[in-house]
Amino acid sequence: MIKFIPISFLILSIFLTYIGRKFLIIEVSSFLGILIITFALIIIFLGLSTLILNRTTIIPGDKPKKLVKEGIFRFIRNPIYFGDLLLVIGFSLLFKTLIGFFISILFFFILDRIVIPIEEKILEETFKEEYINYKKNVKRWGIF
Repeated sequence: MIKFIPISFLILSIFLTYIGRKFLIIEVSSFLGILIITFALIIIFLGLSTLILNRTTIIPGDKPKKLVKEGIFRFIRNPIYFGDLLLVIGFSLLFKTLIGFFISILFFFILDRIVIPIEEKILEETFKEEYINYKKNVKRWGIF
C-alpha cells in the first residue's frame, strides 16, 4: 500500500488543482509557479539521483540497502516528498487557484503522519543506531 500512496496522491493533487483552477482564483504571477515547479523538480532529481547512485531503493516502503546521508540528504531527510509538496504548491500558483494549497496541506499531513513514520520504522529496524543518530542531526523537512 505505502508504495503507491505518495505518487498516487501527487498525481491526484496536481489533477485536482488543475480541475479547481476555476475556483478560489488568486491573482499571482504564473512565473512564480513555474519557478517553484522548477525548484521542486531540481530537489526531486537530486534526491532520486543520490539514491540511485548509492544503489538503494527509490520505492516508498521498500527496505533500503544503504542509509544515504550524502548529497541533499545532508540537509533534509525527505527531499523527494518535499519536492512533491512544492510541485503541488507551484501548480496551484501556475493555475492561480487556492485549491492546490488546501490539497498540499492534506498531502503534507498524509506524508508526515502516515507515510514517513512507516518508512522511518523500516529505517530504524534496518540501520538501528546509525539512523537514530542521523535523525537527530537532519530534520525531516529540512526546516523542522
